[in-house]
Amino acid sequence: MLNRTPPGNTSTKNTLNAYRKRRQFFRGPFLIYSIAAVLLLAGIAIVINATRGGNNPIGALFPTDTLTPTLTLVPTNTLEASVTPTITITPTITITPTPTGDLTYTIKEGDTLQGIAEQFNLGPDGVLLLLDYNAEIMQANGVYFVGQTIRVPPAGTVRSTATPLPSLGRGARIDYQVLPGDTLAGIAAKFNSIEADIITLNNLENPNDLQAGQSLKIPVNLVTATATLPSTSTPITPTVAGQPTQQAGTTATVSAPGVCQPAENATFVTELQTLINKARTDGGLSALNVNDKLAATAKAHAIDMVCNNYLSHIGLSGSTPDTRVAAQGYTASLVLENLYALHPAYGINAQSAFNWWMNNDSTSRSNILNPNVTEFGVTYQVSDNSLLGGYFVVVFAKP
Repeated sequence: MLNRTPPGNTSTKNTLNAYRKRRQFFRGPFLIYSIAAVLLLAGIAIVINATRGGNNPIGALFPTDTLTPTLTLVPTNTLEASVTPTITITPTITITPTPTGDLTYTIKEGDTLQGIAEQFNLGPDGVLLLLDYNAEIMQANGVYFVGQTIRVPPAGTVRSTATPLPSLGRGARIDYQVLPGDTLAGIAAKFNSIEADIITLNNLENPNDLQAGQSLKIPVNLVTATATLPSTSTPITPTVAGQPTQQAGTTATVSAPGVCQPAENATFVTELQTLINKARTDGGLSALNVNDKLAATAKAHAIDMVCNNYLSHIGLSGSTPDTRVAAQGYTASLVLENLYALHPAYGINAQSAFNWWMNNDSTSRSNILNPNVTEFGVTYQVSDNSLLGGYFVVVFAKP
């Protein structure tokens, strides 16, 4: 190996400069490529990141696989429509059946036999028909009560004793059913008969012990009929202290000479009105007002009973308290009646009648203390020729 002496300083310096130039030549491109690579990687990262989401503008530029979504079905509640239906009402046709047999009826508060007879279209003999079909009422002297079940005959029923008397010859016999309050004298007068003949024909041991519902054979038209009650009479209503003034009370007689002529005792009437109203006010009830139409109703029925010798709420013509009140022009929603008869020889007066009703007759007591009535009419009729002598009649009512 030759050991050469290195060239001078100039040669060494040039060598170094050449080396440096080569080094700088290679460093520049390296830096440039490195920066370019970094930029490229950064760009790739940005693109990847930008295309990762579903909502990106870049991702829309590249086609992607369309995935078939899995749908989760959520059941939907089907609501039933709330519809209010329109109801077509079919009218109920009320058919009134034609009864083919007896009906039963339960007596309600305020019922009367007359009202029941009218309700069932029993005709003018309706009350008597009800009595014919319900012997228990007859046996109770005409008393019936709320809650009692009675038999009602079909409309159009005719009483078996409805044969008109004018068509019967003298001495013809009919069957008669004794009504509450009937007396032998009254029955004889009703059919123009004779008491002794009735007693003989029916073998009556005690003519004074007739029973309601009892059947009798009556020989009719044995005597000539006479009028017992004139068509016109003046009703008398006495004045009571503390009550509305009515017509002045006087003693009156029937204006038909030679016929039945009962008289009215105004003092007895006033006393009885006072006793009744005192009993009501003592019981916490209102006093009753005197009504002239009710007094006329009481008087007409009292005269009929005095002159025909009977005692009954049912008149000889089949009238009832309701029909008698209506005949006087009084429109009532409730009618009640109290009766009391006794010969003056036995001491009849207002107090005796009142005491009997309050202590011995629950129905009459209930009438006196009935909270629904508001008016009344009172009469007392007496005749020496009457079998029972004197009669008190009180008619209670509510318009």
